[in-house]
Amino acid sequence: MSAAEQSRDLRRFRRVVGAVLMPIGPAIVAVLRLISQDDTHLGESIAGSPDAQLWYGVAGWLVLFTLVPGAYAAVHLARRRRPVLAVWTAAFLIPGYLGMTALIAPGTAAHAGLAIGLTPAVATELAGAAFGAPGVAVPVLVFVVGHIVGVALLGVLAIRARLLPVGFGVALAASQVVHLIATILGLPWLDFLGWGTTALGMGMLGWRMLHTPDDEWDLPPEAVSHSGGFASATAAVRVDAS
Repeated sequence: MSAAEQSRDLRRFRRVVGAVLMPIGPAIVAVLRLISQDDTHLGESIAGSPDAQLWYGVAGWLVLFTLVPGAYAAVHLARRRRPVLAVWTAAFLIPGYLGMTALIAPGTAAHAGLAIGLTPAVATELAGAAFGAPGVAVPVLVFVVGHIVGVALLGVLAIRARLLPVGFGVALAASQVVHLIATILGLPWLDFLGWGTTALGMGMLGWRMLHTPDDEWDLPPEAVSHSGGFASATAAVRVDAS
């Protein structure tokens, strides 16, 4: 068996995993934004329903572990068709989603406060102080700007790369603007609509990814030489020199 035959081609596996992950994070966020607790009274909410808070925490971690690889897969799908726009999209969207990790800080502070005997009201104040700390406020700002601008660029990228019909691409681009408006107005149903539209757009991109040929998705793996990496590189240099 040749070295090329021994190299495992995982492109199809990576496409399928990416396609599955893409809509999961936004869909979970859509549900959480519809039913989640009032973030301004975390101490009282956690003290009143600790079991519910546990499940919110589990869902939150699922979001964090699916949003970033899903965003990467979406950008990867379009990068060969619109490379410059794909880079700009990734530059906003991926750091934005990474900044979302800071949102766990207020809830963690409230949990810790209750655990050491603080009253729910004081635990809420502690959560507010944690939210305003520079180590939390800065990544949260990156999250807010990054995911709103990044999803807008992703919608434009999907249109320019001809991955989505124009109407669906526009809906994806506007979905996080809807989320921002819903947050400002305090409308959970509108927030659910915004994140749900993001999930729908990502799901459609995932469907497109599943039907993308491996050779269009990425280059095949290189053959691995049995003589070792340094020897192979030296041989390649000698051939080029000759």
